[in-house]
Amino acid sequence: MDRHRSPPAFRLPALAFALASLAAPRAAAAQQPAQRGGAGVVRGVVQAGPDEPVPYAVVALQPRFAQRFTDAAGSFAFTHVPAGTYHLIARQVGFKPLDTTVVLAADHALDLTVTLERITVELEAITVVASRGCTQPGPPDAGSPELVSLFAELRQNAQQFKLLATTYQFRYWMARTFTDLDEVGNVASRITDTVEYVSSAQVHYRPGDVLGVTTLPDGSTTPAFVLPTLTDLADSGFQANHCFSFRGRVEQDKAEVLRFHFRPPESLTAPDLEGDVDLDPRTYHIVRASVTLTHSETAREGVRAAGATITFSELLPNVVVQQRVTGYQDLAAPVLQLSGARHISRYLEDQRLVATRFLHPLPGGPPPQPSP
Repeated sequence: MDRHRSPPAFRLPALAFALASLAAPRAAAAQQPAQRGGAGVVRGVVQAGPDEPVPYAVVALQPRFAQRFTDAAGSFAFTHVPAGTYHLIARQVGFKPLDTTVVLAADHALDLTVTLERITVELEAITVVASRGCTQPGPPDAGSPELVSLFAELRQNAQQFKLLATTYQFRYWMARTFTDLDEVGNVASRITDTVEYVSSAQVHYRPGDVLGVTTLPDGSTTPAFVLPTLTDLADSGFQANHCFSFRGRVEQDKAEVLRFHFRPPESLTAPDLEGDVDLDPRTYHIVRASVTLTHSETAREGVRAAGATITFSELLPNVVVQQRVTGYQDLAAPVLQLSGARHISRYLEDQRLVATRFLHPLPGGPPPQPSP
């Protein structure tokens, strides 16, 4: 088994998406004496209502304490907190974000009940936009509050994955299958392997720089279509170089999804990324993304066309990760396969998540671990 420190670069890899949100909070508080020593405790539970905790919500106590997850029961605690005034922030996909002020007295414990409200987006208020050229790239603006709110759920998906991947680091294993097809579509060869990755390793998007090389299990190299990670799609650089449009409710794999389309600006003639990202209309979790290569005619790596489909599932409640990535590359000119003397015109690749192992414990104990 090969061991890699960077994320899966495909002859295709991983993708997922994002953007921001605001809202009116509700937090009930009570102060109790804490241990003496000049510092106190801010603790509580994030819930959607009585007896309805919100697991793995993101909470922060600014300016001193960075964001972290609540546990599976929605509980959190900030310890050794000096007396003072703080901003308590709570976020979760599918809920209005909270940002409220709390005051902690010296040597006290502040107990909070934070209630998040579920978002409701009036889809009828959002204009469904057909495919058209991209001349003014950037995320949806405030001219459509409903669209901004829905787009914010993409960002929250990404931010929670980023927190999981960097603060609670985990290793994950992808089982890969590479298939080469000849000029008439017959299988010329197929090889498999399992590769270990580290979640904190990232290859960041750069406009017009999405083709590279990757090493196959047999040691040979091949052009790689490097897809953005989930955190890239929330990045200002990616947003500034793509137009985003809402395609409305569409049917995908016999299920209804909410679809956003993104594409690079017309002025970018180097190969880049165009595609769709789908949200579950009930939970606002990202469930699927598809990406194709633009301007492949300008590529020097011999790629005529390339694309990938990424499916997502919850690794933790409300925290999605890539579960499977499938993709293809069509070559500009067939390549002679040295073993077998057959000309290869298409590469196929399939990656599946088979196991994870966390390097840092999550709040409340170890998370569930998928089995290989």
